[in-house]
Amino acid sequence: MAIDKKRQSGVKSIMASQSVFYSYYKAGRFIFALALLISFQIAGLHSASPRLLYILTVYSLIALIRLLMSESTLGYIDFLFDIVFISAVVHVSFGVYSYMTLFYLFPIFFLSIVISNKKIFLFPMIAAIFYGIVLFINGSLFESENILNLSLHTFSFFLIAFAGNNLKEKLDKQENYIKRLEEEKIKMQGYERLYRVSADLAHELRNPLAAISAVAQFLKEGKNSNDFVEMLSTETARLSNLVNDFLMFSRPADAPKEEVDLSDMMRIIISRNDNGKKIVSDIGDGIIISANRMLIEVALTNVVKNAMEAAQSAVFVKLNRLFSDMRRNKREVILEVEDDGQGIDKSIRDRIFEPFFTTKPNGTGLGLAITYRVITSFGGYIVADVSSHGGAKLTIVLPDENRQNEKDGR
Repeated sequence: MAIDKKRQSGVKSIMASQSVFYSYYKAGRFIFALALLISFQIAGLHSASPRLLYILTVYSLIALIRLLMSESTLGYIDFLFDIVFISAVVHVSFGVYSYMTLFYLFPIFFLSIVISNKKIFLFPMIAAIFYGIVLFINGSLFESENILNLSLHTFSFFLIAFAGNNLKEKLDKQENYIKRLEEEKIKMQGYERLYRVSADLAHELRNPLAAISAVAQFLKEGKNSNDFVEMLSTETARLSNLVNDFLMFSRPADAPKEEVDLSDMMRIIISRNDNGKKIVSDIGDGIIISANRMLIEVALTNVVKNAMEAAQSAVFVKLNRLFSDMRRNKREVILEVEDDGQGIDKSIRDRIFEPFFTTKPNGTGLGLAITYRVITSFGGYIVADVSSHGGAKLTIVLPDENRQNEKDGR
């Protein structure tokens, strides 16, 4: 299954590369045709060969039409069309502009970069056949000089196709190598984060375990005290809370969901975290989201609790809907929690959502990490910024699942 996914990813990558290349080729072909047409006009060659001017004009128009078309897939018919056009130009200018046969090399080379190895010599052969037809029409195919001419052109067609295919293989190898390096880099970053989280977790567990071990040793020696019992109870509770927080952080994103009235939940959370500081709230009514009730409550409680602890005198909470796409009536829920505290230093702003990163003396560093994990698992995002009140500002955006959207034309 994993191999199939990698193979599908590789096929999609190749198709995307071909699509981009094909777009560039169509644009380059039109620019080339237009430049050739203008050059003939400036040089005054249109009067000497009016048929050549007509061919260039028709080719430029067709190239423009193909450029404006929305097709993004590789079309061999376009390369065949280019070979036919070049053959027509060579025929019309036969015996006058011998250098026109050089134009055969461009479509053959570019096609060899994207065509499969099995078909690499197909278009050089087609180009050689068309050139032979031109020589035959002009009655000079069986002359010894033109037989040599056709042979040299055929050899050059195959040689340029081989060179283009060789370049394609090198580019593919380089692209695959870079892709592997990027995958390894992402994997190593994941390992580094895992190692850091593991080290931080071990550090957080060490202190309460050391206290519990010391109390156990005192009790074993017959030393009994209410202080020891209280210490044992405190450290055990601390361990339990730490483990529960870590389990909350690692809980899978496919937790059961239900419709949650975020308006009522935020009012309850604010009332529970009232520590005597001023709370200025602007909460809209009937804002519904689809989420796990327990997880989203824990996540938002952490945000409000942090703001309450950081604030000097006031916390500002605002909850409303936000139209992200007026045409589709698509809505999002935006929650802004601000305080007038010292704010978050810019140097650590990108780290506050990392597990076990904290600036509090007794903090575990899992509160905002849990919040980030929960919010993103439900399709939202959270951003830390500077508040206009001088402190920190956390902005949470979640998809709005209000049933009223259906009535509004959703």
